[in-house]
Amino acid sequence: MEKKVIILLNDQTYNPIILQDINAQKKKQLPKLIPEAIRMTFDIAGITNEKNDEYLNLAGGIQVAVTSNRSVMGSINLVAEELISLRLNINQTINREKMVFYSNYIHTRLFKKGYRNSAEALRDALNKPLKLEEVIKEEPYSIEKSWNYSELSQLDTSTLSEQQWEKYVEELTENNEKMLVAFKEYMIAVKGLSEKTVKRHIEHLDFYLNIYLTEYEQSTPTNSTDAAGNFLGDFFVRKDLSSSRASLRQNGSALKKLYQFLYEADEISKFDLTEINEFIRTGTQEGEEYLSLIDDESWF
Repeated sequence: MEKKVIILLNDQTYNPIILQDINAQKKKQLPKLIPEAIRMTFDIAGITNEKNDEYLNLAGGIQVAVTSNRSVMGSINLVAEELISLRLNINQTINREKMVFYSNYIHTRLFKKGYRNSAEALRDALNKPLKLEEVIKEEPYSIEKSWNYSELSQLDTSTLSEQQWEKYVEELTENNEKMLVAFKEYMIAVKGLSEKTVKRHIEHLDFYLNIYLTEYEQSTPTNSTDAAGNFLGDFFVRKDLSSSRASLRQNGSALKKLYQFLYEADEISKFDLTEINEFIRTGTQEGEEYLSLIDDESWF
């Protein structure tokens, strides 16, 4: 029988809290369970009850928020993967045994600061005077649109002369480049991706935008809802000799991020985004089926 486990991790000291067998009744008790688990975390690290009380009184209530901290999420995912393979004793809601174990883990970020583990980092943090830092509310991220697909999207490319076609390709490519610059800034600032990861996505998108859409579909990314699916399910796996299941999925991931960005930039509607994501899903499936067929034929 599957049991739900909640893993909490402090983003400064990487101290873990592990709550297990969280059913509907225990969910209602979380406002009491979490402070109790914090007290246990402090006890594991050798923190006094007085300091514990000071911390909880100063911290106030519990709020749930979204994080883009990839280091924290990576550590949480690691703990989750390891817990899946373990037989947990669910007689206790707060798993002290595993919390002790993970409190002694070595974290690269802590090690660089001179700490051997998260328990040591916690002790050092609480030896300092406790104070609440003022939270400065950030302004919502605004996408600056330096590109303009409106006129290009309305052109009937079948009626263009050779000279007009060359001008169309040049203008579309320039707009694609401007859009990708904004895409890169958005992915790093809002989504928290590394520059290296975004660069890889852009390499995939460049082929899609400037080769497939421009030369074959003769369209912009804002007036081609089914293009992403056709690209993944047919064009990419047939035309790109280096295509593989891994590269196919990477392209699908990059396309999802592209169209989510275009939705955030008010270039496509929510309905269009939903349709495009479905085309990406089915296109990826069709592409994998084609690659499987090619692999099978290569044996003969």
